[in-house]
Amino acid sequence: MDRAKTATGGLSGEELVRRAAAMVPALRARAAAAEEAGRIPEATFDDAKAADLFRAAVPARFGGHEVDFRYIPQIIREWGRGCTSSAWVLGFLMYHNFQHGHFPEQSQAEMWSPDGKGYTMSPGQIVPAGKAEPVQGGYRLTGMWPYASGIHHGDFMLMSAPVEGSGEVRRFIMPISEVNILDTWHVSAMRATGSHNVEVDGVFVPEHRSVNVAEFRENRGPGLALNTGPLWQVPMITYLMFGAVAVMLGGAEAVVELVTDVLKDKVGAYDGMRFQEQMTTRVRLAELELLLQSTRGLFDAKINFVSDKVAEGEHLSREERMEMRMTISYIGRQSAVIAHEVGQMAGSRAKFLASPIQRFQGDISSLATHAAFEFENVGSQYGGMLLGLAPPLEAMI
Repeated sequence: MDRAKTATGGLSGEELVRRAAAMVPALRARAAAAEEAGRIPEATFDDAKAADLFRAAVPARFGGHEVDFRYIPQIIREWGRGCTSSAWVLGFLMYHNFQHGHFPEQSQAEMWSPDGKGYTMSPGQIVPAGKAEPVQGGYRLTGMWPYASGIHHGDFMLMSAPVEGSGEVRRFIMPISEVNILDTWHVSAMRATGSHNVEVDGVFVPEHRSVNVAEFRENRGPGLALNTGPLWQVPMITYLMFGAVAVMLGGAEAVVELVTDVLKDKVGAYDGMRFQEQMTTRVRLAELELLLQSTRGLFDAKINFVSDKVAEGEHLSREERMEMRMTISYIGRQSAVIAHEVGQMAGSRAKFLASPIQRFQGDISSLATHAAFEFENVGSQYGGMLLGLAPPLEAMI
């Protein structure tokens, strides 16, 4: 019997994490070229497809692996150890299949048809933009949506828009062939994500390729009447943001690994003393290594908590969802601190463009500004909860 297979015939979560980890050397080798090109090399997608990683969050009834939630962020964290930009795009295109599972049955069948590849590669972003005009049989979308990471590699786009005259916001699925990609991603970091803006002008989207965002966020989408396994009970924001912060944590792990290797042979420019023999260097590295381990331990513990809870048929309370949101912001902030502090220990050699350390540092610093990892507002909400206040209704949890 193939121990990598599950009872449903899909690959196990452990095996998928192992396959993602095996991609790390190639991701590192291609990172500079990816940054220069402003997009992920096709060879990287070929590797992920050959490893069958894109079906991790596809329902078993469509031939997917439908692994436990605990493995999804770990796959992305492993990719993050190789290249943060690649992990961001690969992660989105893999784990956004989870979103498709919330849409009506007809939409799911179109996304994962047996005669297709068995998964979709869907860039998407959460912030509503543009407008949706109700028309017979569906909606007509017009407007511009920013930050479509991985848009050059996808087949469908996930976007949200307010519906005219209703006060409702809906989530839509649109073929990328219907989308105009704008050349807007001119940045100093995360360049390989190709997170360009997109626009559409009066494109029709059928009713079955849309869901109400309020129901979507609360796990009440019509597709969940069909997808009833534990994975589909994970709250949407918890699911998405643990995947996002996994990129930062994996990148921080890579910086610690790379700088540690540098310090083993580094010699002081002025005193000629080996850094390996400096007490201050050893103490500082020890402290940052343990900060990394404790951050990784928190990441693992909270993911396992969520996975175990839904496996027992329970739902996360709003208070627990608030705690997960705080945890994600905290891990993001600590990952940025670790990458910066450890990176500084490598000295000027880490600042050359040829050094992967500077690329990891720059990408992580850029990601730290993402709204997903916003700390003060989330901290205020979580701190208020600790003091007896209910999580606010507008909280992104």
